[in-house]
Amino acid sequence: MLAWDGSCIVEPEVDDRITILYKDEWFTAVDKPGNLPVHPAGRYFNNTLVALMQERCGRKVYPVHRLDRETSGVLLLAFDEKSAGSLSTALMQGSKEYLALVQGVFPDKELIVELPLGRDSESTVRKKRRAWTGGNQSAVTRFQKVLTTGDASLVRCFPQTGRLHQIRAHLLSAGFPIVGDKLYGRDETAFLTFIEHGLTAELLESLILPRAALHAACLIFLHPYNKQKMVIQAPLPRMFSEFISSRKANG
Repeated sequence: MLAWDGSCIVEPEVDDRITILYKDEWFTAVDKPGNLPVHPAGRYFNNTLVALMQERCGRKVYPVHRLDRETSGVLLLAFDEKSAGSLSTALMQGSKEYLALVQGVFPDKELIVELPLGRDSESTVRKKRRAWTGGNQSAVTRFQKVLTTGDASLVRCFPQTGRLHQIRAHLLSAGFPIVGDKLYGRDETAFLTFIEHGLTAELLESLILPRAALHAACLIFLHPYNKQKMVIQAPLPRMFSEFISSRKANG
């Protein structure tokens, strides 16, 4: 819920440590922190990536694609609508790689999930998606294991389509939900608890991590104006490396 300090509405705190990975006259690429929404929505208006970057750049910015609030990593912001459209087309013809920490021992062999997505009619959360044969949006994701540590694995994710919540829903359908995912974890009541009470100590204990461990690691595309091959990477978040190190130490 929004707080009221007597004079104005106080928005929830966010992680504003945005790193610029690349910048030219048409767009900039940033490493978005995990706890930062891209667009103004719901409880957030000024505490968003768009607002913070417009203040930093001194000009309007246009998100070229989307990342969920809790997802960290590479995001492109264009400086005008025409460039946003050109970059969006370039991204559709390029490729994306994500990294995810998932629950369970992931198979060594590449896993391909080809299940359509649709609204999860069994969920009390309206925005939740479900990967199943009755979905109305085709979706394909390739997964490759990087390592397993204890009862968790680090996985490379290559979405072949760009559906809302695709990676999260596909991993859940395969039996490997993302660590810290409140909505697509093994128990979606974590999401309802978070909305109502925030990240309580009890909730954090059950989630293990404070946010969904999904990271947009790399974008590869052809620059729409200078025709150079662009490979933009965001380093592995400290949360991921610390999680892996702690599991190795306890193993």
